[in-house]
Amino acid sequence: MALDPATQADVAAVVLHEGLAHVCLLTPAMTLVRAKIDVQIPRKRKGFSGQHDKGIERFLDNVCAAMLRHINLAVIKCVLIASRGFLKEQLFTHFLEYADKEGKKIPGDQKAKFLLTHSSSGFKHALKEVLEDPN
Repeated sequence: MALDPATQADVAAVVLHEGLAHVCLLTPAMTLVRAKIDVQIPRKRKGFSGQHDKGIERFLDNVCAAMLRHINLAVIKCVLIASRGFLKEQLFTHFLEYADKEGKKIPGDQKAKFLLTHSSSGFKHALKEVLEDPN
């Protein structure tokens, strides 16, 4: 465990768009990709979006499970959640519900560690533009 670079990570980042997410840990020297979640999500059909909603729910469950597995909120100082559109807000609320359902309730002081921001895509290279953004 002493050689595990994840223990020295200050920032965790989740970069995502519909169907693709990267869970990363940022150390002073490198970026570690801890999980890549790639899920096929059915398209929305006219008058029938049930399969699409189930696909999004399954995708968010997978991302939340990876976040709970790889992000130690006791060590991490900040968690960036970046996506385009409103998926970041949807993931954040789903993460709080998922953690509560798994018996790992997130206290209020740790909820303040989450920062929701915009990215152009869910690919790993979008993390660079998120970190360069002054906002």
